[in-house]
Amino acid sequence: MKWIVTALLVLLLISPALAADFGAVREVLDDAVALRKVAGGSVMVIHQGKVVLSQRFGYADVASKTPFRVDTPVVIASVGKPLLGTAAYRLAEQKKIDLTAPITNYLPEFADVKLESGERLTRPPTMIELMAHTSGIRYSESTGGRPWLAKWTGGKTLADVVKKYAREYPFEAQPGKRYAYSGIGWDVAARVLEVAAKQPRNEFLTSAITKPLGMEHTYFRDATSLKRIGKMPTRYYHKDGKIAKSRDRRVPPTNTYSSSGGSIISTAPDLARWLLMIRAKGKHEGKTILSSDTIAEMLSPQKPSSKSRAGFSIRKKSKSGKALVIGHTGSSGTNIWLDFEKDVIGIMLTQTRGKDIKPFRVDLEKRVNHCIDALR
Repeated sequence: MKWIVTALLVLLLISPALAADFGAVREVLDDAVALRKVAGGSVMVIHQGKVVLSQRFGYADVASKTPFRVDTPVVIASVGKPLLGTAAYRLAEQKKIDLTAPITNYLPEFADVKLESGERLTRPPTMIELMAHTSGIRYSESTGGRPWLAKWTGGKTLADVVKKYAREYPFEAQPGKRYAYSGIGWDVAARVLEVAAKQPRNEFLTSAITKPLGMEHTYFRDATSLKRIGKMPTRYYHKDGKIAKSRDRRVPPTNTYSSSGGSIISTAPDLARWLLMIRAKGKHEGKTILSSDTIAEMLSPQKPSSKSRAGFSIRKKSKSGKALVIGHTGSSGTNIWLDFEKDVIGIMLTQTRGKDIKPFRVDLEKRVNHCIDALR
């Protein structure tokens, strides 16, 4: 019933006159499904704070022809990184954590970490450096850089995994000296947040962000959340240019390890609530979730990274360095963006592997922007 109510509320927010102007977007969605490039998904576009497009396409499961809904929950993969980053800044405003302090204040196991050369770190990294991928910790493409795929992490806690990394995996660079995309860096960040909040990551995500924003269908993927949701969409990848079913992924027991920056489940309407709060400089339905100064800090570039301090990708910035377009993609086939110049929020959620559908994603975002330009 909750899914039906959410869908009805979304439909009521849409202006029929504006919704009719997105034929070019619907065309690319229909073509992708017909050509079996994408199994299915949902798209939501918000212009000037109002939903102008809320569109489902294709199937959540191709074999059974189960249709995708606008509010179908999906694994958002790395789109979860800036969402977790937003939770970090909420904890910082609550004085529960100092994001500029050495992480050894929270995780003493990193006090003796060295570089691969045996050289000692000049200083421990900060939370901001972890979130912006400038901490010097192991690159995701390096050996051991993706612990969520390793058998040894099954059934372990996040604390177990992070302690093993501190003990057995040296850093690859001095903190603050290079940008290297790091999933394990976000695991360390999530563990810092657990210690600071004195809650498991599932609980602090809820208390810090999803509950205040009314994001009722957003949580880490584990046995408890999947029992609540029921059947998730089937995940797909490209084989010989067409979609094929991905292997089933193990379901982590509640409060055990999975990728902290890659295993959050959410829906388009839930993500819209979060991004609308960012657009409104921290306001949500008359309440202050974050101060405008904190929002500005979150979106500031963190050199030498291409990311903001809260983990957003900065896709366009002004000459002064201010973020004009922010966003993030996910390996499961997801994409969000917030264009402050055009006053547009875009959300694209699929479960067809991200690297396989990059041309579709780029074309879709381009067509959305063309349609918005025609409305201005």
